[in-house]
Amino acid sequence: MSGALKTALDGDAFSRLMQGFAPVEGKLALAVSGGPDSMALALCVERWARQDFIAFIVDHGLREESASESAQVQIRLRQTGIPAEILVWEHAPVAGRLHEKAREARYRLLTEACRRHGAGALLTAHHSGDQAETILMRLAKGSGIDGLAGIAAESLRDGIRLLRPLLSVSKERLVATCDAAGVAYVTDPSNGAEKYARGRLRKVLPLLEAEGLTVESLTGLGARAREAKDALDFYTWEFLTKAAQTELGGSVCLDRTALRVAPRAIALRALASCLRYVHDEDYPPEYASLSSLVDASLGTEDEPTRTLYGCIASIAENRVMILREPVAACEALPLPSGATVLWDKRWLVTADSTAPDTVIRALGNPPHAVIDALAPTLRRQIPQGRIRASLPALWEGEKLCAIPSFDKTSGFRLVFQKQGFPS
Repeated sequence: MSGALKTALDGDAFSRLMQGFAPVEGKLALAVSGGPDSMALALCVERWARQDFIAFIVDHGLREESASESAQVQIRLRQTGIPAEILVWEHAPVAGRLHEKAREARYRLLTEACRRHGAGALLTAHHSGDQAETILMRLAKGSGIDGLAGIAAESLRDGIRLLRPLLSVSKERLVATCDAAGVAYVTDPSNGAEKYARGRLRKVLPLLEAEGLTVESLTGLGARAREAKDALDFYTWEFLTKAAQTELGGSVCLDRTALRVAPRAIALRALASCLRYVHDEDYPPEYASLSSLVDASLGTEDEPTRTLYGCIASIAENRVMILREPVAACEALPLPSGATVLWDKRWLVTADSTAPDTVIRALGNPPHAVIDALAPTLRRQIPQGRIRASLPALWEGEKLCAIPSFDKTSGFRLVFQKQGFPS
């Protein structure tokens, strides 16, 4: 490896990496695990800082020493002038899908902390090695263009911008950055564990590199795939602006005639974007189900209901309607007085005052008289009961206390947090 790739990052180098991102409103937040990657990120931000920032350390509670390690990381950050807060994942014993569940919990804690502190963006320390491993894993799974494009430099999660400025930087350079500053870091032993796919992959990477499948060649493949993805996203967005209509309750109506004349790749992406607009997860819709939905949409038959990706798809006459599957909107969240919470990854809900035991759950299908008493305009605004059923409502036990409508009802504010179709 050349000396340039091992050179410590300084403020000027990090400033150039940040130039590719639009300015961030509010504070900056950093996800810091205590490893060399995230500690180097913290050092770079501290030297470069153009605005207030805070570091968040997630204690997953999966190892006995995790609490003490998190506390030590917090001390190290504060010693370098970096404010830091520990976020604790409180959970029962985790059975199965450990990494997936831990990742989901980690990002939930991080995005909640961002909203609490007024941070508009969260920086993570993904580097070129992470990018290469991701692309190689997706290549092994037979991923298409989107998968081979690898990790995006910027994405949106639960209304918070995720920025990854170090994707072009080698791990060796991040280690050198910590070493040059005399900053200690921790190493997670699970990173090399062979029971996990990434751990097994790291064991064979030297063999692959000997055959030319290097970090550089993999990230180059990812860059070319991302160019192709960006082009497909551009034309999909153009298609959706003409052929899709978003509805008040968070559903989407797609013109079936326009879908029939679009290239199949655009039709696939358009329907995937509609599904993710209605119910966005950290993974795309499963390809076989999505392809089947495209086939049905392009055909001549009508199909009143089909469920996939936590959504209901209704294919009738000249339209495809995508709405949230009410039974899948099963989250129950406490709503403290004056707080704003994100429910079902779609709705930002604020109540001026609530009872201590009030929670947000799906409205379901109460009698029309109950709906009209609590939200007199709602049935006119959203005539379809299936769409109303997946709206958030306030409950005390089994008592329905309040239903949001969209006429700025006093004491209860509801905002659909999606700003557009995801790519």
